[in-house]
Amino acid sequence: MRIRLQMAFLSLMACQSSPTIHGQQIGTFTFSSVPVGSDCQNLAAIPPIGADGGFTFDAILSRDPASTQAFMRVGNVERDAGFDGQIFTSLASAPRHFIECGTNCDPVPVVETIRVVLLSSSQDSALGGSCPPNPLDGGVPVATPDGGISPPCPTADPCDVVRACGELIDVVSPDGGSCQCDACTLLSTVEGQRKASTP
Repeated sequence: MRIRLQMAFLSLMACQSSPTIHGQQIGTFTFSSVPVGSDCQNLAAIPPIGADGGFTFDAILSRDPASTQAFMRVGNVERDAGFDGQIFTSLASAPRHFIECGTNCDPVPVVETIRVVLLSSSQDSALGGSCPPNPLDGGVPVATPDGGISPPCPTADPCDVVRACGELIDVVSPDGGSCQCDACTLLSTVEGQRKASTP
């Protein structure tokens, strides 16, 4: 099954600008995304928002240590996010035209959610330096300082995060009244490796 959907925030990069990084920086990550399931059959957006295979992107993650507010910046685009101390979640949306939806179809909202577990160096070591098969469903070692497993982001700066593991979900939601296409979803796995800090 072929599909040309990618992340909404990559196509929003030319539309918004955010030159500063808000909050306490967690780190800059290189993410790899691999599609694992979709019911979007040959749906191509104009302007294009994706590719048939996997793709990579860099993102800066940051947070407000006094709350659950967090931020994700890709290029010049900053997305709001939430962070509970282990799981980082960001949601964004963008309207797109799809050829398959017909000429009378209004721009179709594409809503994207990226949800990743942030792994501390001790959690990553316990997992053998790779993402578990079920990172969002019990696959990550619980932080137990007495057992040598530390949490990724204590209150103090900096956070100890070396890897991010999770999923990327793109939901296409056309208006059934004027569109000749159905709502559909693309699911991808994502893994992020923290980049080394530059002096």
